[in-house]
Amino acid sequence: MDGVAKKIRWSRFLHEQSNLGVIVPIDHGLTMGPIQGLERMEQLGRWIRHPVITGVLAHKGLVERLGSQGLLRGQGVMVHLNGMTSLSASPNRKEMLTSVERAIRLGADAVSVQLNFDGTNDASNLMMLGRVVDEAHDYGLPVLAMVYDKVESTREEPRLLRMRHLMRACVELGSDALKIAAPARLALLPVLLDGIQEHTSVFFAGGSKCSDEEFLSLAREAVGRGATGLCVGRNVFQRESPATLLDQLWELMREDSGEESEASVPFTRRASGTSSQGAAHFLTQSFDEAVK
Repeated sequence: MDGVAKKIRWSRFLHEQSNLGVIVPIDHGLTMGPIQGLERMEQLGRWIRHPVITGVLAHKGLVERLGSQGLLRGQGVMVHLNGMTSLSASPNRKEMLTSVERAIRLGADAVSVQLNFDGTNDASNLMMLGRVVDEAHDYGLPVLAMVYDKVESTREEPRLLRMRHLMRACVELGSDALKIAAPARLALLPVLLDGIQEHTSVFFAGGSKCSDEEFLSLAREAVGRGATGLCVGRNVFQRESPATLLDQLWELMREDSGEESEASVPFTRRASGTSSQGAAHFLTQSFDEAVK
């Protein structure tokens, strides 16, 4: 990530001592409508300023409303630039809905785009990302690319290879950070991260609401394997008590760091035997042997 302006803005999404972050996307309303947890503004106010949260990601209208109520103070603000409703005949074709300039006028520290690759829209996705990166970097704004592979595959190996290719394509076009879904088996996290986390921030999505235990396991494994953090929405705002889960996440990260931490430090990087070198070794083995 080049440029002092971009570095300063990106630092707002990371805890100072750990360089790890928890970004909560609340952009679901455009795609899914007023789903559980996002029906009313007061629901967001109950948890949105929890100290473990480093950033909030939302469409421009929600950023404006949250900002006017003082709910975004002290956090990184990421404006989501594209989208499409699930009512559309082509929901995977995300269209640009606002501009980088508008995001800046709203006080954004970064912008994001969602790229759903379904095998028919690769060209439009890559062209859109390329334009956003060029414009955002002219203004010193970091870009998060949400990368989702919508091509069905029943086999792990081609699915992981496709995902690594899509991640690399987004890196080649200048994305500063990626949000991706975790593989079904968390032991395969190093395959996705290898060679990328060294220069590009990678956040893992939470996906559909799961149990507390599954969520915390994902958090532990993602950070332990070298990810920058989590970018989770429904697994926060659809909880009966979001703040309780966020407390658990904060405590888990501090405990798993293996270091003594002050209460003001949400979490530190967990000591782990799986480094990028270990992940590279993992990839040099035959896939069949590696995933036994």
